[in-house]
Amino acid sequence: MRYFIIGVLGVLLFVSCSSEENATYEVGSDFIENAIQIRLLDTFAIKAGTFKLDSLPTSSTNRILLGSLIDDHLGHLTAKSYLQLTTNTFSLDTDAIYDSIGIILNYDTYYYGDTTKIQTYTVHRVSQTIVPEEGTDFYNTSSLNYDSESLGSLSFTPRPNKSTDSLYIPIKDALGEEIFDKIIDNEINSSDDFLQYFKGIAIVPDTTLDSHVLGFHTLTAETTASNSRMRLYYTVKDDDNEDNNYFIDFTITSEANQFNEISSNVTATLLGDFENGEDIKQSTNTNNLIFTQGGTGISSRIEIPSIKKLTEISNTGTVLSAELTFIPSNSSNSDLLEDALLVYIVDHKNRILNELTDIDGNAVNAVLNDEGNEFNSNTYYSIDLSGFVEEILQTEADLNYAIMIQFSDYNSIVKNLVIQNDTENEIKLTVKYLNY
Repeated sequence: MRYFIIGVLGVLLFVSCSSEENATYEVGSDFIENAIQIRLLDTFAIKAGTFKLDSLPTSSTNRILLGSLIDDHLGHLTAKSYLQLTTNTFSLDTDAIYDSIGIILNYDTYYYGDTTKIQTYTVHRVSQTIVPEEGTDFYNTSSLNYDSESLGSLSFTPRPNKSTDSLYIPIKDALGEEIFDKIIDNEINSSDDFLQYFKGIAIVPDTTLDSHVLGFHTLTAETTASNSRMRLYYTVKDDDNEDNNYFIDFTITSEANQFNEISSNVTATLLGDFENGEDIKQSTNTNNLIFTQGGTGISSRIEIPSIKKLTEISNTGTVLSAELTFIPSNSSNSDLLEDALLVYIVDHKNRILNELTDIDGNAVNAVLNDEGNEFNSNTYYSIDLSGFVEEILQTEADLNYAIMIQFSDYNSIVKNLVIQNDTENEIKLTVKYLNY
């Protein structure tokens, strides 16, 4: 019936957009006895807030994240990384002589924050086996014990835009010589032997600094030479090779055995601490702003409790279209806005139910609309909520559903999005509703 009526309307009338709130269009009064009406409604009450997911998987994300930065809205964020390393080389020339050892971190060009500032990384030896507590994943809240004594450190100003560049963190020779000797003496002759002896490393940024977060390759660079690793250098006595410089590479054992611990301290911010995953910070208490941040689980939540009132318009009706729009705050640099954001449906306890879909079941994103105005006054996101509204209308029970906004790569980045919800820049739902 719904598609038949829409087809008839296509013959009878072309409906143009109107800025008039709750506009009503009567259709076909000369053609049928009872007029068909199209109502354009955009006065729905919106409840906007921010909540925080309990955790995000950060293993198998194909990115090492490291750094420390302070955000005006979301406080102090830190990212440290844990790596399990091994090698396939367990034999050395009898005339081999140890030279040095260090960590090579190859940029993958991702960065967030002020890259003109200095940062310091320290390397520590992990003291427990790199295995998840449960299941197969590590999370942003996961951590491992590591020795307090540093194996090595590096202070630097990054150049993350150059994917061919890398950082080299020198490691104490005491460790390098010990590994070298154990291979020479055949005490280590397999990956299992090595992992029992050396469980992995933790790379930790200087958390007293407000600088940046950088991304580095794990196992997925276009060439294996671009992947991050620990490298042990040695020479061979009386070698005639002009470049008498050999090395053993200790690479990440698998994507699943590298993860990033990402934390944020929001105590002194507008949001304050989250008691649990059900805690919602309403925009009315956060200066009419809501927030999304990659890496930490902080997510925007938009609820439209008045959708059900559409059924009061008519006993018979259907949604022709439903569009939600919201405006990113001026504090979000428009040049850094994502073209599309993920949208999920969550319940009253902020549990993710499924990805948002349209009436035909296709996944729906929040799409950036940017008309290039120099003051960004025409920059906004839009979401097709037709499927969401239709589901609520067709369900007798009050679903108490809301939508959640997150970045598409939310577990491998740390950028944030600030959304306005004040009288001048409100989050708005516009529904074109047919009653007959």
